[in-house]
Amino acid sequence: MKMPRFLRRTPAPPRIEPAVADAPPAPRAAGATPARGARKFMAARPDRLAGGFGAGALPSTRATVRQDLRGLIAHARHAAQNIDYVRAFEMMVRRHVVGRRGIALQSQAKGADGARDMEAARAIESAWAEWGARRNCTTCGRLSWWNVENIAATMVAREGNFLMRAHTGPGFGPFGFQVEVLPIDLVDLDRVEALRGGAYIDGGIEFDPRGRPVALHLWSAHPGEHHHGRRPRRIRVPMDEVIHVFRPTESLQALGVPSSHTALRRFNMLGRYEEAALTAAHFGAANMAWIKESLDGEGPPDGDAAADDLPEEIEAGMVARLPPGMDVASWAPNYPDGEMPAFAKHMLKGGAAGLGVSYSGLSNDLEGANFSSLRAGLGEERDEWRMFQRDLYEGLHSEVFRMWLPRAILSGRLSLPMADMERLRPAAWRPRGWPSVNPKDDATAADSDLRNRLRAPSDIVADRGDDFADVAERFAADLETMRRAGVPLPEALAGQAQPAGENATNGEPE
Repeated sequence: MKMPRFLRRTPAPPRIEPAVADAPPAPRAAGATPARGARKFMAARPDRLAGGFGAGALPSTRATVRQDLRGLIAHARHAAQNIDYVRAFEMMVRRHVVGRRGIALQSQAKGADGARDMEAARAIESAWAEWGARRNCTTCGRLSWWNVENIAATMVAREGNFLMRAHTGPGFGPFGFQVEVLPIDLVDLDRVEALRGGAYIDGGIEFDPRGRPVALHLWSAHPGEHHHGRRPRRIRVPMDEVIHVFRPTESLQALGVPSSHTALRRFNMLGRYEEAALTAAHFGAANMAWIKESLDGEGPPDGDAAADDLPEEIEAGMVARLPPGMDVASWAPNYPDGEMPAFAKHMLKGGAAGLGVSYSGLSNDLEGANFSSLRAGLGEERDEWRMFQRDLYEGLHSEVFRMWLPRAILSGRLSLPMADMERLRPAAWRPRGWPSVNPKDDATAADSDLRNRLRAPSDIVADRGDDFADVAERFAADLETMRRAGVPLPEALAGQAQPAGENATNGEPE
């Protein structure tokens, strides 16, 4: 049965209310009962207690970074040069992201059958190591590839960006390929321009209509250097020649920001606070004294002569007589007091949290630390270092290797066929690992995982930053050297070191 037409209700059109920020409340009649508050997010509007943001149109992330990047970089450079904790953070970056051996190449070259071509892989890795030597890899000839890795990690952490330009041709080293490290100061950050066809320039980076970077607009020389003899001019460098490394954290982000951007003000003020406390401690330790003249009476006779007789410095056991009308007033500031260490520690904990590192590692303060807290703290910190490592080798190493490989083959330094480029190009990168906090328990857990087939041996070796194939080859070579020298093998290795045809249980031939 159909419902009568007059009972049918036509739905009202949806009501769209314009967003009005901070609209004044409607006037209320005298004696009226106040209406119940509407449901709103209190955090969406600034007030006298929580501010620093607006409730209007959201600013563009790209524009905000472009406008504030110079100030952030200048602040970060000042902190790195003058604040111990920021310098300690950069030292941690170099130690944990790059390490003493750097990020190693592990070639994954394939053969015609799809299996790993070990001979080609060794040749590529050997040529890469040769190119990475000093005088080979950089145009200045003073940096090795390990130096470049350290500079890149430091610049990404300090300034948020690392720039490098690739040069190819007969005049660029034995491989016909070298790189040039560029300061971020060369980027024309103020250049914002609309181009034809939907392309545009934003912050010195030229984008195509799809938002893909195609070129970088640079100054030909540093604006603060004058030894070039002429004014810097603008140059356009295709992105095929440029390697730009940064750690993107937001969509449409074109430039990076310093890792310490949230901690810079805290560390800056903490440094000034410590300097003031040190000055107060210096004045207090100096134990200064002041001569106070009495205003009662006529004062000391012959004031100028009496002032000349006053000692300006004191010695141990010294006794001096003051002229009449003068008295000694001592001044000894009692700062820093007992509250300063707790306050400084609290401030450092906040700064360490913003940098993504542990407080004990940043401050070198192990007071009150125990095994459990160190293990938990190091686990979180090492995960952050692993993420930094991946950002670095994906943005730097993979791009440089992609450019370097064909040039190494064309130069004749790498004797592999150019036709097999696609099979030779696959590569993996091995950043450094870390020793276990509890090696005995972790070794037991690794052994259990191997027995239960939960982890492969290569996974365990990779956690330490090593290549399983290299470890196996070194292991076999060491065992063979010990056998030939007649050195007794340890009991744990005796069963694995026997030649083929011998019984692993009793050492007798089968």
